[in-house]
Amino acid sequence: MRIVLFKSVDNLGSAGDVVDVKRGYYRNFLGPRGFAREATRANLALMESQKNKIQAMVQRERLAAGEAAEALQGVVLEFELRSNDKGQLFGSVTSMDIAKSLADKGLAIDRRKIEMPEAIKLLGTYPVRIRLYPEVFAEISITVKRLLTPEEIEHMKAEEERRERERAIAQSGSADHAETEEGEGGEAEEVLAEAGGEASEETADLPE
Repeated sequence: MRIVLFKSVDNLGSAGDVVDVKRGYYRNFLGPRGFAREATRANLALMESQKNKIQAMVQRERLAAGEAAEALQGVVLEFELRSNDKGQLFGSVTSMDIAKSLADKGLAIDRRKIEMPEAIKLLGTYPVRIRLYPEVFAEISITVKRLLTPEEIEHMKAEEERRERERAIAQSGSADHAETEEGEGGEAEEVLAEAGGEASEETADLPE
């Protein structure tokens, strides 16, 4: 059926657009919520009479969506979940999880605007697009890392401490070696100096 939108609807159009939809979609959702009316002459005339008001509303909504897109662009969200050795998560990251994480950053986004064909179920980094308004999008990055057990964390700390000790020993050994070489060089210079002095004395004792 043919309808005229009185409010902008994601994936459908902006206020003032005349579009075709399934009758059930209009009766169960668009009509009862006041998003649209049947495209009758009377409703089209009503839309025309409110055209300036509708256009001003669309402009405000698009401007707000653009500002939200700028705030979201480049945002990286990190999640840590348990997984097996193949990187398969014991759980998943859903649009609701992403919306909550964005809210924690002060970015309120309806989870229905987050475009995810399915939940994330593997470790890795994923681009996720957010539809803020018809033809206004933002892309964020989702990174899912493996959640370590307390035992694994302790093991990693121990390994890091061991590497730090080895680096300290290596640096100490290099310093000692440099000091030894410097000392040996000084002794060699003293020996040469003494030898030179003795040679000068012997030359002086020779008869003319």
